[in-house]
Amino acid sequence: MKNLYLLLVIILFHSCHRKPEIPITIDRFEQSLFNVPLDSIPDYIPRLEQQYGELFDLYSILMFRIFPNHPDYPEELTKFLSDYHMNFTHKRVMEVFPDLSEIESGLGGAFFKYRKEFPDRNIPSVISLISGFGESIIVTDTILAIALDNYLGKNEDLYFRLELPNYRRQTMDCKYIVPNCIKEWVSTDFAYSDSIDNVLSNILYEGKVMYALHQLLPATPDSVLFGYTPDQMRWCRNNTKQMWTFLVERRMLYATDYLTINKLTSPAPFTSLFTPESPGRAVVWLGYKIIESYMKHNKTITLETLLLDNNYQQILAKSRFKP
Repeated sequence: MKNLYLLLVIILFHSCHRKPEIPITIDRFEQSLFNVPLDSIPDYIPRLEQQYGELFDLYSILMFRIFPNHPDYPEELTKFLSDYHMNFTHKRVMEVFPDLSEIESGLGGAFFKYRKEFPDRNIPSVISLISGFGESIIVTDTILAIALDNYLGKNEDLYFRLELPNYRRQTMDCKYIVPNCIKEWVSTDFAYSDSIDNVLSNILYEGKVMYALHQLLPATPDSVLFGYTPDQMRWCRNNTKQMWTFLVERRMLYATDYLTINKLTSPAPFTSLFTPESPGRAVVWLGYKIIESYMKHNKTITLETLLLDNNYQQILAKSRFKP
């Protein structure tokens, strides 16, 4: 009886401390694809279409520039599946990711919070694939696809052979998969409105997405959420005021030219308008701090209301931002 009581206490303890999650099972499309026998490809194409539907069409367009019903498709797929480099990439993916349970758990926890914040919005089906080092995350209205070949680790020999720059390799690690997935899903569900497209709207939109990411992944370090090194993260924290002063004094906040917006918000080794020690897209940190201040001073606003609000001038005014 005493042992039974102890067992019940242990079960109760673990059930009370289990992290709440939505069950996520990642469908491994890359395994289904590379397990297709080369001498039976025409027979397997309809099966893959039936199993993966929209994703299979999208993948075919991204990889081969043709739909699966094109007469040349079996030949293109045969070339792809018999290619030495693609087979080696698949081998490395299976070595690094023999199991995706940790990623499934991370996504499950984030999407549990997502459903609480946005009960009327969809939770996607999650699929893994190999993109040939193209897109890292592919999103449709119902699907979230992870290109595992882009997360083999920053020291992966394949990346050096491809001569990928340091700033890109920096985030090509498995710890970035869950934050990148959630960020892309938020960005798709709450897309940027370019009715007023200037520097301010861009950095505050990015700030909103990053604020949401913090709420959905509260235990993840800033450096991982932003994709910065510890030194870059330190630079942002130490130069928040300087970045803001620079933009204000040079009247850049309302600049609408593509070149200025691109220099500030596009991925790069560093932000060319700032110092070489800055990370690329350093203004995203600035946007996040403005949104953080806005939410601090407007406590009744929900996360969904924030993400749907495109009045960036009003958000700035109500943020009382003082770096």
